[in-house]
Amino acid sequence: MCYHFQTPNMLIWLRQQVQVLEAWREDVATRPDLDLEMIMRLEQHYQWLTAEVANLERLDANKSSGQRYDQTQQRPGYPNRAFG
Repeated sequence: MCYHFQTPNMLIWLRQQVQVLEAWREDVATRPDLDLEMIMRLEQHYQWLTAEVANLERLDANKSSGQRYDQTQQRPGYPNRAFG
């Protein structure tokens, strides 16, 4: 995610998306009829988004404290490609 587009509202929205994915994960856990590939993609997306939100929160905290962010730092999650 591009830090220069970050606004407080965006971070709030992303946190809400994590909550939506958490609810979806709970629903999936009770439905054995779902495709394993879909379940794995949901989990991968949840892990990726959770890591991105944590990274943005850390960046926001560093920005507030005046620390500089090294944009070459590796982050876990999806490679740079669209979902699909």
